[in-house]
This record gives sequence, structure tokens and C-alpha cells, in this order.
Amino acid sequence: MGIRGRLTALSVGVAVPLVLVGLAALGGLWRESREQLDLSVEKQAQLAAVAFERWVDGQRQPLTTLAAYAASRGERPSEVREDLARVVGTRPDWIDLRVLNASQKTLTVHPEGADPLAPELVTELFEEIGRRGSWTVARDWSSEAEHPVLLIGVPAEGGGTVVARVDGAALRELFKDIQLSSGGVIAVFDARDRLLYRSATAAPNVGVDVSFTPLFAALDERRTAVVESVSPYDGVERVYGLAHAGVTDMVVMVGTPSAVLHAPARRQLTRYAALSAVALLAALVATALIARGIVRPVRRLDDAARAFGAGDLTARATPASGGEIGRLAETFNVMAAQSEERESRLAELDRLKSEFVSSVSHELRTPLTTIKTLTRVLQRGGQTEGERREYLETISVECDRQIDLVLNLLDLSRIEAGKSTTSPKRVDAGEVVSACVAMERHAAESRGQGLLAVVPEDLPPARADRTALRRVLCGLVENAIKYTPDGGSITLRAEGSDDEVLIHVADTGRGIAPEDVPHVFEKFYRGRAPEGANGDDPPPDVSEEFAEEFAEAPGVGLGLYIAQTITRQMGGSITVESAPGRGSTFTVRLPAWRDGLEGAGAHDGGEDGRTAARG
Repeated sequence: MGIRGRLTALSVGVAVPLVLVGLAALGGLWRESREQLDLSVEKQAQLAAVAFERWVDGQRQPLTTLAAYAASRGERPSEVREDLARVVGTRPDWIDLRVLNASQKTLTVHPEGADPLAPELVTELFEEIGRRGSWTVARDWSSEAEHPVLLIGVPAEGGGTVVARVDGAALRELFKDIQLSSGGVIAVFDARDRLLYRSATAAPNVGVDVSFTPLFAALDERRTAVVESVSPYDGVERVYGLAHAGVTDMVVMVGTPSAVLHAPARRQLTRYAALSAVALLAALVATALIARGIVRPVRRLDDAARAFGAGDLTARATPASGGEIGRLAETFNVMAAQSEERESRLAELDRLKSEFVSSVSHELRTPLTTIKTLTRVLQRGGQTEGERREYLETISVECDRQIDLVLNLLDLSRIEAGKSTTSPKRVDAGEVVSACVAMERHAAESRGQGLLAVVPEDLPPARADRTALRRVLCGLVENAIKYTPDGGSITLRAEGSDDEVLIHVADTGRGIAPEDVPHVFEKFYRGRAPEGANGDDPPPDVSEEFAEEFAEAPGVGLGLYIAQTITRQMGGSITVESAPGRGSTFTVRLPAWRDGLEGAGAHDGGEDGRTAARG
């Protein structure tokens, strides 16, 4: 099956699960939306219940004061009538206010001539106060007013009661800030689950007991509840939020028609479903177009890959206009270029290996030839004492040269095996500099070179390995002696600060060509003698004999590499500054020793160790 067929099969295989997952996700989204909408209705009911509780408490407080005052006046209603009139005058929603004694007889009422309370209503009011042991709110079922009339009764000492009749229109004003959708209602039920107030209802429904409906079954013992049910009053299906109104024992209910509440969510889900269907169809069409667009660039990429695999390292893919295939072609070209570069690098490494073997062979053969020749001369005899001493010194120097070469090769092996380590401790860097100068002074004087050490008395101690540091410095000095003409000078200068110790090894030798400076610390790298401006001649102040001598300078290009590796192991670094014909300055940077921040240990790294590496 080709790419086009596979993509089509993949699209169809993915489309069906996506449809199923999408339907499941839409179902979950619908449930989550309903829960959030139901929660909003429940919150509205809680707000309405709190508002109603505060309103009742505001109506009850003056009645409590009057109840205490009326009890203190006993059976003298004329003394409290003025107080009743004053309270009613400040409460525009109060219809009348009266005081009843323990025998349910009206002692006084304001305004005079107010309609009496039905005996059954008074009996029910006293029974409810007795059951609760405190004040209560009831509905005046006998009132035929347009709005419901509420009774608020507060017990007085001696069994009496102060009763206020309140116009239910106040509740409409109370609940006006609660935003209701079209067809929404707010209702209040008393402790017997009878309707006290409903924002939109017919008069015959007032007082109907609805305790048997799912509304109050859902509330049960909880403070709040949400239930979707058909209204027993107008037959409209609504989502109702119910909440107890605090200590009033009443229930406040907020209802929103289900069709109104869920319609936005249904429209949103329908829109999501339609968009998903369009997206799925667009994906199938896009799959067909992508399949057509992929085949041709993939074939070109396949041709390039086959050519590259056949050995043509210059083969490259033709970049596409963009997209994944274009990036794939670019990636293939980058990979091919890297492979070609790697092959070139491997060839270069092979050449360096050959040069290294040749250099090592030369470095071994030349001293051995000298040693063999001088040994045979000594065996024949006939030399003077001075000649024999000179020959023996030459043999000793050539042996040291071979030993240094072998030690460098062993160091290289340990470094590449990860077994080369140092033990940084407190080291007197000035002492190491002086010791190195003493060791190398004879070699410098034999060539008429000046070797000078400049060490300040207040030089701080360094954190280093004494043996390793001496080896690094002696190696740099030996290189300077080797590449500095007779009569030149080499200077070791130390300086320090709170953070680091610097040791400079400067010479007046030939210098290093600018193109060689970045590579002098690479292993096996050997720079050329500096050239003049025309690329053929040495610098003006370098003699012909000196340039010729440097063209044949010994070494295999390991000394500086090993010196840099050892210095890094001690936490330092080596840098170089050089100019052709102006000499070179190698700077060794080491961290300064800080008491209290370093582990306890010896003050130096010992005296044993090999001589410094030679480059």
C-alpha cells in the first residue's frame, strides 16, 4: 500500500475513534455545564434566603422591644397604644399592629378599627410560637388582598403576643435585585411546607401544601438543594434551587425554566458538534491533498538517499517549498553534510596518526642513532677525557629526551583513559617558580640565555598540586628555551590577588603564527616557523639559522596538551599571547588558596615526580 492509501486508511481509522471520543466529550461537557448552571440556581436561592432572613429579622426586632414594653405595662393597653402608633408610622409595609394576651384576646391595636384576626389563625399562631418557643412567621389565609399578608408574632412575658401584619408586596421589593430569567419564580414556604409567597401565582394556590412533591424531598435535612421538577402550580418544568432561611424555619425557592436555563448550553454544544463535523470533513479532504503533496518530494528524497547510500557523499535532496517534507529534506542534507565532514575528519585523523607515527619514529630513531654512534666511538677508545665526558653528556641528554617522549605518551594514555588525577593543596607558587628556574638554569646558560624569576614577597598561596605545577612550569620553560635563539631571555613572573594566582612564562623567541595560536593546545599539533609578510621569509629580526633550526624542532605535539589538561585538573587554565618574531607569553592561572573554604591537608604536593613534559 502506498503513502496515499496509508494516509487515507489512517484518516478513516482515526476519524471513527475521534467521533466516539468527541461524543463522549460533548456528553461530559453537557453534564459539566448542567452542574454549573444548577449551581448558579442554588447560589441564587442561597442569596434569596439570606435576604429574606435579614428582612424578617429587621421586622422582628421592633416587635421584640414592644413585647418587653407591653409586658411591663400589664393589662393597660392605653399606655402602649401610642408606642404602637409610633412603630407603625415608621413601617410603611405594616398594615396593623396589635397586642394579644395569653387568652388570645386583643388588648390593643393600631390603627383602631383594623380587621380582627380570624380565631383559627390566632390559634395557629399561638401554637406555632409554643412549638418553636420563640417568634414565628405565618400567612394570613383570611386576607383577600392582591398581595399575600404575612403575620409576624413575637411572644411577650405572661403568655401574650405582639403581632404585626405585613403587606407581602414588601417581599416583591426585597427580591427585585435577584435577576430572574423569563418564566423564573421566587417562592417562600413556611415550616409546614405551605406556600407563603410566590412571585407569580394564582390566588387559589396560596396555602397549598407541597411537602409531598419532589421539591422538598430533595431538600430533606440539607441546607440547600437543586432539583428539576414540574411546578405543581403552573405545570412548567423548572430547575429549582432551595435554601433554608436561617432560624425562620422557612424555605426560599428560586426556579428557572429548564428550557431557558439549558438552552444556551444546548446551542453551544450543537455549535461544537457542527464545528467538529466540519473539522473532521476538512481533515479528510486535507489528508487527500497532503497525500498528493507528499509523494513527489518523498520520491526525490528517496533518490537522494539511495545515491548517498551508494557512496556518493555529495548527493543532496532538493529542498521542498516548506512543511515537514521540506524540513526532512533539510535534515537529510545536514546529515549528509555532517557525514561528509566526518569522513573528511576521519581522513584528517588518519593523516595525523600517520604523521604521529612518523614523528614518534623520528623522535626515537634520532636519539638512538646518536647514542649508538657515540657508544661505538667510545668502544674504539683513543679519546681524551674531555671528549669522553662530552660524549657521555650527549648520550645522557638523548636518553632524557627519549624518557620524556615515553612519559608523555604514557601521560596521554592515562588522560584518555580518565586515570590522570591531581591532588590540589596549599602550595607556595613562588617556591615552585624558584625551583623550576634552578632546575632549568643550566640548560638556559648552555645556550647563553638569561633565565629570570620575578616573585613578589606577598604572593598568596595557590590551590594546586605542587609536583604537577612544577611539571607544567618546567615544561613551559623548556619549550621557551627550545624556541628562543641563543642569547635570548626567559622570564617567569608571578602575581596574585584574593581570587587567583598568575604565573607568566615569557620569552624572546620566534613567536607563534596567528593561525597556529588557536591550536597550540591540541594534541599532536605542531606549528610552523613564522613566516614574513610575503609568506616565505621569517620575521626581520629572526636569523636564518634560527628559523632553520626551528623548522627541525623536535617533539610530537603533546607537551602543551598535557600541560593544559593537568592545569584544568587543578581548577586552573593556560592562555597564550604571541606575535611572530616578538616572543610568546604563556599564563598559568590557578585559584588562590582560602583557609576555611578548603579541606585540611599538607601545604604542598611533595617533592617526588617526573620532570616537566616537553613539547
